[in-house]
Amino acid sequence: MSNLATPGNPTAQVRVCKLHHAFGRYRVLQGIDLELSAGECVVLLGANGSGKSTLLALLSTRLRVQQGSYHLSGLEAGEAAEEMRGKLLFVGHHTHLYGHLTPVENLLFFADLHLLAVSEEHLRTVVAAVGLEKFADQPVRWFSAGMRKRLALGRMLLLQPELLLLDEPYSALDRQGVEWLNQVLHSYLATGGMLVMASHDPERIAALPHRPLYLRRGQLFASKEEGP
Repeated sequence: MSNLATPGNPTAQVRVCKLHHAFGRYRVLQGIDLELSAGECVVLLGANGSGKSTLLALLSTRLRVQQGSYHLSGLEAGEAAEEMRGKLLFVGHHTHLYGHLTPVENLLFFADLHLLAVSEEHLRTVVAAVGLEKFADQPVRWFSAGMRKRLALGRMLLLQPELLLLDEPYSALDRQGVEWLNQVLHSYLATGGMLVMASHDPERIAALPHRPLYLRRGQLFASKEEGP
C-alpha cells in the first residue's frame, strides 16, 4: 500500500465561527464553532437529519456560507472559495465515477480537473494502492459498490489535500476495506492532513485518533450529555 504524501502545510488550519445555515425556514445549523489544526481528525456524530452532511457541504464550499465565517489556512470562503477547493477533497455518498471509463481513466479525468500533472505509471500505482490492480483496465460500470468506494477514496492519493472531508466513508466497504481505509487515514493524519468525517459507525472509527463531536439541534457538543 502506498502512503499519502505530505499535504505540505504544517500550519494548515480550519476555523469556523458562528456558522448558520437554513433551507427556507428550516434552520439546520445554528451557530457552529469549529477549529482544526494540521494532523487533527474530527468525527461528526448525530442522528439522521442532524446536519452532518450540510456542515460537510459548507466546508467543501458546495454550499455558500449564509451567516458566520469559514477560513481554511487563511482563505475565507466568501472571497476565495475557488482557491480553497484546491486545498480540500470531499468524498460523499456519490462516488462521481464514470461507468464507461476504467479506474486509470477516471483518475486521469480527476487529475485533469485539478490541473495535476501525473503519469500513467503513477495512476496505475494509485489503482494498485486501493486494491484494484487486477481491474485497472476494466470499465467501472461492472464494479461493486465497495470497489467504487475504494477508487473514489483513492483520489486522496492524487490530490494530497490539506483538508479531507468524508461522509460515511465506511459504507459499502468490507472488513479488509475498512482496515485499508484506516491505514490510509492514519498516514494522512501523520503527515499533517486535517480530516472531518461524518459517521454512524463509532466502532470502525475507534482505530483512528479522533475528536468526537455530537451534532444536535444545529449545534456541536463534545459529548452526548451536553446541550439540549
